[in-house]
Amino acid sequence: MALSTERLSARIREAMRAAGLTQVELANAAEMDPTALNKALMGRRGLKSLEVALIAEALGQSTDALLADDDMAVSPPAFAARLQVVASPAVEKAMAWAEQLREVDRLLNELGYPETSPLRLEVPPATGDPVRQGERLAATMRQQAAVGAADLPQGADQLAAWAERAFGIDVCMTALPVGLDGLALSDGRLRLALVSTGVAATRQRFTIAHEICHLACGDGATFTLDENVFGERTPEERRANAFAAAFLMPAEAIEQAITGRAITAAVVSDLLGRFRVSLDAFAFRLHNLNIVDAAGRDRVRSMYSQVTLRPGRVDDLQARNDRRAPGGLLKRVMAAYHAGEIGIRVVAQVLDTDVELLLGELSPPRFPGAPAADTQHHGYEL
Repeated sequence: MALSTERLSARIREAMRAAGLTQVELANAAEMDPTALNKALMGRRGLKSLEVALIAEALGQSTDALLADDDMAVSPPAFAARLQVVASPAVEKAMAWAEQLREVDRLLNELGYPETSPLRLEVPPATGDPVRQGERLAATMRQQAAVGAADLPQGADQLAAWAERAFGIDVCMTALPVGLDGLALSDGRLRLALVSTGVAATRQRFTIAHEICHLACGDGATFTLDENVFGERTPEERRANAFAAAFLMPAEAIEQAITGRAITAAVVSDLLGRFRVSLDAFAFRLHNLNIVDAAGRDRVRSMYSQVTLRPGRVDDLQARNDRRAPGGLLKRVMAAYHAGEIGIRVVAQVLDTDVELLLGELSPPRFPGAPAADTQHHGYEL
């Protein structure tokens, strides 16, 4: 993979600091116009081969060293994905998007803005049945987050923000073509969960929890091509699904809610609204907790028409297509942007938006007779 413009700029800036040179001094030494160099380092123009050679000479380095691609020296990221039945270009698109965010993370590391809140967790030993592993891990993570059996934030975006604060991960939510629910990426200190917004709200929440388990356990390059959440899967997938169910529906909360009550459609509907999970997920959770037998599980599953048409359930059945940038990565990007270390294009990459649109949103409102908008930001051209 060729060295990206952002990483080349970061490498030049790092070499400048090491050499004690300012941009103007480097430009003069490389026989370049200072404005042209500034635009190149901000990603507004590319560097010609001769310019790269002159810059390398001014920095006391070889051109090969300045352009060296160190990808081979970096451990490849670990991916774990949960796919729907229909394989599609969603996989390729999701991996490309995750790789782009990974490159931004590496750029920020080189600029001195590292991830400071890696996943905080002591994972229980991976022994015994994967389902029990997932349930134990869910209890551990709830205890670590100091929530006990309390209800978690209900909206998928709210759950994502809470998970970022509680566990130091990044959660990105974006629309993907049919075919992919979620993807987890681990690379150094970066822990990223990518979640599709093209599925029902309950499924988005389940996927967030599912990917949290993959990140906590350090699951490797594993892709699962079946969608049936409760079907036969690899041990890692069974563990992640059991984790998600126990994480969103803690045993203590369920037992307290149904003690002394018949499991009617009204009761089931109330609990689905409380936990924001699908009817199938709830039915199988009751069965795994030995609250109902197999026949009781199937009876709960048969309540679909009675439950889904009740007031308050419509939102859970619809997809929320709101994009959500990874919170921790976005904060680091904005810090580097405000310090003048990166240009607006990198910010737009993380927000998954058009550069010109973002510039328009960041520009102050224009009034009749007002002076032209300032295009300078901390001494650097936007």
